[in-house]
Amino acid sequence: MTLATLVSFFMFALMAAITPGPNNIMLAASGANYGFRRTLPHIIGICFGFGCLVIAGGLGVGRFLETFPQFFSILKVLALLFLLYLVWKVGTASSPKLSPDSEPMRFHTAALFQWVNPKGVTVVISAIAAYLETASSIWQALPVMVIVFVLVTAISTCLWAFIGSAISDFLSNRHYRITFNVTMAIALLLSMLPAILSI
Repeated sequence: MTLATLVSFFMFALMAAITPGPNNIMLAASGANYGFRRTLPHIIGICFGFGCLVIAGGLGVGRFLETFPQFFSILKVLALLFLLYLVWKVGTASSPKLSPDSEPMRFHTAALFQWVNPKGVTVVISAIAAYLETASSIWQALPVMVIVFVLVTAISTCLWAFIGSAISDFLSNRHYRITFNVTMAIALLLSMLPAILSI
């Protein structure tokens, strides 16, 4: 991968990671409700799960989904079911001070969500087609892609969780917290509807 290609790919990956999407919306909500530190397993889960998704895409899963689009449709149905569960979790989240049973998303749940996240899968397929398939050696380009994607994902996820945690004091008011959580739940649903409605 030449320097020009690497810079181009880095910008593509950064824009894909930092723009609002399911992961970032959930992280802002988690940061606001639970704080940055308690959101760390969620952040690490996203980075790990997305890194594994990029590896799988580079090894042929993306091409498989393009060849057999019915599997991508199944993936979208699973995403819709999981999304509805997450929308409910985000919309009904309450302050840990008020609800001791309330907890942020765990590492394994965040990691698994990357595999049913239409935005993430689409980004990986696009990146493979644009950057990996034109590379002279997949074994040289794929590790670079994984490192860049995980790096920008870590930056983006930390930023969104931090933004959420920065407004947590404002959300100490129960009415504001409920309004914020319901707004985040609606935003989460809207962020994935275009991909899901194309089933």
